[in-house]
Amino acid sequence: MRKQSMIRKGMSVLCVCALAAGLCSCGTEEKSEEEKILRVVADGRLYKKAEAAAGFTEGTNSEIEVEIQQLPEKKEERENEIQKLRTEIMAGKGPDVYLLDGNQENGEEFLPLLENPYQTMQSGALASLDEFMEKDSYWEDNTYHEAILKEGQYDGRQYIIPMSVMYYVLPRTEDMEEMTGDTLGEWVEQVANSEDVRLKKYFITLMSQGARWIQPAADYESGEVLFDQKKWCEFADKFIRFGKAAQEELALVEEHYFFENGRAADKNEKVDLQIVPDIDGRKMASIMSYAAVGMSSDLKQEAYDYLMLFLNDQTKQYNKEHPDIRLPEFYGYLSHIGNVPVQESAFEVWMGYPDDEVLQETINTFRELDGTYFLTSAERTLFTEASDICSEAIYSDYDWTQALPKAADSAWNTYKMMVSE
Repeated sequence: MRKQSMIRKGMSVLCVCALAAGLCSCGTEEKSEEEKILRVVADGRLYKKAEAAAGFTEGTNSEIEVEIQQLPEKKEERENEIQKLRTEIMAGKGPDVYLLDGNQENGEEFLPLLENPYQTMQSGALASLDEFMEKDSYWEDNTYHEAILKEGQYDGRQYIIPMSVMYYVLPRTEDMEEMTGDTLGEWVEQVANSEDVRLKKYFITLMSQGARWIQPAADYESGEVLFDQKKWCEFADKFIRFGKAAQEELALVEEHYFFENGRAADKNEKVDLQIVPDIDGRKMASIMSYAAVGMSSDLKQEAYDYLMLFLNDQTKQYNKEHPDIRLPEFYGYLSHIGNVPVQESAFEVWMGYPDDEVLQETINTFRELDGTYFLTSAERTLFTEASDICSEAIYSDYDWTQALPKAADSAWNTYKMMVSE
């Protein structure tokens, strides 16, 4: 029976085989010699999905029991639990499956289990998934975005499978001018010269994307820092000057406008979506949830099969073939509310069955993504420093031109440290 605790042990939906063999009953903790325990570590916001996948796994395979460890949300508890897990992982005793939340760059107090996924892939703590993917028919015919999948690779091998992403779009109505430039700097120049206060309201929030202005910021395989301090500072200065010039005008506008995450807020609103590019014109997304298999696992195939339940249609097909035995069902993505799926086939359900025109516009925009990246401590620190500078810049005696280079230098040094470790 499932335990109501931080570590929850799954019970098979069907106990018929075990009862017939006289080995155990549903109310005992005794295990058959053949039973396998699959250990899953899941972040809090992914826990219910992990539990549902456990229910399906146990309901279709009487030899497997799934044990889920939920990472705490409270800071002190989380730090203690993660420290224990990191020690286990270093000792070669980590979990079979990782289901982790990337969180946003504004989560400065968020402590991830894998502090830097790029370094973790290089460390040998995660298993290569290539041998399982080569045998899996899912990868022969799917709508998974290739540029997203690539980010989970190191040295040509797949170690992490991203499950959801985040990227900002400008939801533009018919009476709103189209952004004609390729780079973020060109967009800001166009908006600064525009008479449309709605656009200016959108763009005044750009400082919250300060860690997204240059991505990717580092190449962990070559050990090269790609973050350009000069470009970042020049754009930040341009943006702050735009904000100060528009300040009085925007103070008179009560309505608020925000960039959306991958889609329009109203699922049936017919708008054109434009992905917000970075300084160099790249259209990038951050990885918000992802899955991996531990190198120390003795159940690598079972672990891979478990995490793929969130992407393939196995649960849907099973319930279709067994209408009298209803098990948990997934719809092609693993995330919490808001973040974007990694495959086109999941968009209709994710969007709540929108009009065909709206669905196609959202998918077409998704296809424009050039690449993805994992958020690290460098992005979270840069977000905080950029936001602080922007907040101070409203005061006439504040010299942001001195603060910007310091923030950029700090970010560059952090990236350099991470690619060198």
